[in-house]
Amino acid sequence: MPYDAVVWTPELARFDAVQRPDAAPQGYDLLVAVVAVSVNPVDLKVRSMMAPTDAPRVLGFDAVGQVLAVGPQVAGFAPGDRVFYAGAAHRPGTNAARHLVDARIVARAPTTWADADAAALPLTAITAWEALFERLRFQPLQAAQPGRLLVINGAGGVGSVALQLAHLSGIAATATATRPESQAWCRRMGASEVIVHDALADLPDMAFDRILCCHDTDRYFDTMARLVAPGGLICALAGARQPHNLMPLFNKSAGFVWEYMFTRPLHAPPDMDRQGWILAQIAALADAGRLRPTRTATLHGLTPETLTEAHDRLATGAQIGKLAIVY
Repeated sequence: MPYDAVVWTPELARFDAVQRPDAAPQGYDLLVAVVAVSVNPVDLKVRSMMAPTDAPRVLGFDAVGQVLAVGPQVAGFAPGDRVFYAGAAHRPGTNAARHLVDARIVARAPTTWADADAAALPLTAITAWEALFERLRFQPLQAAQPGRLLVINGAGGVGSVALQLAHLSGIAATATATRPESQAWCRRMGASEVIVHDALADLPDMAFDRILCCHDTDRYFDTMARLVAPGGLICALAGARQPHNLMPLFNKSAGFVWEYMFTRPLHAPPDMDRQGWILAQIAALADAGRLRPTRTATLHGLTPETLTEAHDRLATGAQIGKLAIVY
């Protein structure tokens, strides 16, 4: 039976509504009736990387929905389950009424959160969790732990969750934000200190044990190399567009690591199901009232117009928190 989807058509540089047939779930797949999604910077990045000759593509990653059917290798999910997830970069996206997703990167959605709030959470929450607790080697949900953390672009989607997780884990986090409303948002999310981006140049050398760069690795690389402490770690989310000199990190025995949330879905390592586990921890924190929703804007309807507006808003760089679309 055909269903609605919205594709990005690179030849025309626009979104178009299309009809596509349902596909039966195979292997580990769930077939999900999507009810809400959110838009992320990676959506715009995928769009920008497509050549005009590329075929139209369904974009979108974050989703909340109801399981309609399960593949033969699926365990732990059944039709009717309300789930949330962040999807995979190498598969069709969630800007569709029905979506296939690997059950190993899925969890049951927070029961106390509205669909729009839950849809705004998966990609940023997985990224923040992996960055803090796997790449930067902090311990999750401790009463207190040593080490100063700098979060560059604290008011963005990932920063908004990273600051909350840091606060819950006893980590002293300094966030960067420029506008007064962005600074206030960072404090609400749990930052112990907020500074404007330009003030990084005035900070003393080796001021932070860990640095999480949530925006523009190229712009901040040299500054981060100066600010990281001996034995410290820098984690970046955005790919570099130019080469960088790692030698300033050498005499500090400091490290630079990447966080790419789609690594596990793309390569299917033995611990691929850890993303489902992470989302289950996030859902439990949300239902316990320990996490704040990060959604600040909502659009309605799966249409080319709503997708265009959502992408245009995100492209301004002024979005605080997350923007969700309820189907």
